[in-house]
Amino acid sequence: MSATESRHKVSDLVDSFVGLEIEDPLRVTVGDTTIDCHVHDIDRTNDRFTILVKTFAEDYLRIETQWVGGWLDPQVDRLKPIAEERQPIGELQNIEAA
Repeated sequence: MSATESRHKVSDLVDSFVGLEIEDPLRVTVGDTTIDCHVHDIDRTNDRFTILVKTFAEDYLRIETQWVGGWLDPQVDRLKPIAEERQPIGELQNIEAA
């Protein structure tokens, strides 16, 4: 995949974040794993988008991208609230309404 195709793909993913609302059902793909979830919280600023999703296994995932001269590839972390830890899972491959 060329750099231009990669930037276009990331732009499409970031664009899909803009219209999300709390409780929207989603299907996210990270690596080879597809996860059904729903939007739990959204934090949007001019240069950062962060979405907290709750899976049906009661896990929380944080999906985040930021603007640094272009949108960075969205990254996904599993949150462990009891230990207040983040476990990096990988780069977001796809996000779609479920």
